[in-house]
Amino acid sequence: MTDNSLLMALRLNYLYAEKYSFPKKWTYYETMLPYSMIRFIHKGKAKFIIDEMTYEVEQDELVYIPQGSTLFCEALSDEFTFTSVRFTAAFPLQDSTIWSEILGFDTKVKCDDPQIGRYFEWMVKEKNAPSRGKNFLLRGYLELIVGYMVNQSEASPNRTRKPKKLKTDSKNDNRVEIVLDYMINHYHSNISIEEMSKMVHISSSSLRRLFKRHTGKSPSEFLIELKMVVAAKKILETDERISDIAYMVGIEDPNYFSRLFKKHFGVSPHSYRQLARD
Repeated sequence: MTDNSLLMALRLNYLYAEKYSFPKKWTYYETMLPYSMIRFIHKGKAKFIIDEMTYEVEQDELVYIPQGSTLFCEALSDEFTFTSVRFTAAFPLQDSTIWSEILGFDTKVKCDDPQIGRYFEWMVKEKNAPSRGKNFLLRGYLELIVGYMVNQSEASPNRTRKPKKLKTDSKNDNRVEIVLDYMINHYHSNISIEEMSKMVHISSSSLRRLFKRHTGKSPSEFLIELKMVVAAKKILETDERISDIAYMVGIEDPNYFSRLFKKHFGVSPHSYRQLARD
C-alpha cells in the first residue's frame, strides 16, 4: 500500500506545459531528463522508449517519464498529438532538494475520465495568463492529474508492487543510492551509520564522505530532516497527538522530538499546528 505520509511530504513543482502535433516517423531523443514529464495522448500512436523499456502509446493514455530518465519517441501514425507537462517532484528538505521517484504510479495509464484531458488543456491555456493566481491553478491541475494516476495505478489488477525507489543523478555513487533508498522506505527506523555502512560494504567514514558529497548532508542529518518533513505533514493533516506522530517517525521521546522540530521549523509542533489552522 502507498505510504500516504510520504506522498503528502512530496512537493510538486510545475515547470511548463505545451501541446504538440507531429507527422509519422517523427523521432525525438533526449538523454538524462532534468525534470519529470506526464504526457496525455490526444490522437494517434507512438513508440516511447524510457530507460530501454519500450511502450506503445495511443489516444487517451497517460505516460509518466521520471526525472533522470532517457527518452526516445517515434510517431507511428500519420498524426501524433499530445500535451506534455514538465514538473519536478521533491522532498522540501532545508538546504537541498532531493529528486525522487516515489509517486507510486505506473509508466502508462489508461485515462477513462474526460476531465483529465481538460486539465491538460487548461494548463496550456493558463500558463500565459496574466493573472496572479495562475501558478496556484497550474500546480492544482498538476496535482489532480498526479492523484488520478496514483489512483488508477493502485486500482490496476495487474499492478506489481515495487518498493519506493529514489531516482538520483547518474553522477551519484550507487552505494549512496542504496542507502538513500533504504531511508526513504524506512524513515521510521533509526538505523545507525555502522548498519548503513555494512549494507554497502564500506567503512563508516567512507559512507559519510560519499553521502555528504552527493547530498550535501550527513546520513543522520538527512534521516532527521526526512522524519521532520513527514511529521510536519502529519501534524497539519491530522488531529493525532504529537507524541503519537513522534513515535510514528521513530522518535520515542516527545520532548526530544519537539526540540528537533523547533530547530527545523522555528516553532514547536503544537504552535505549528495552531498557526496553520488559525
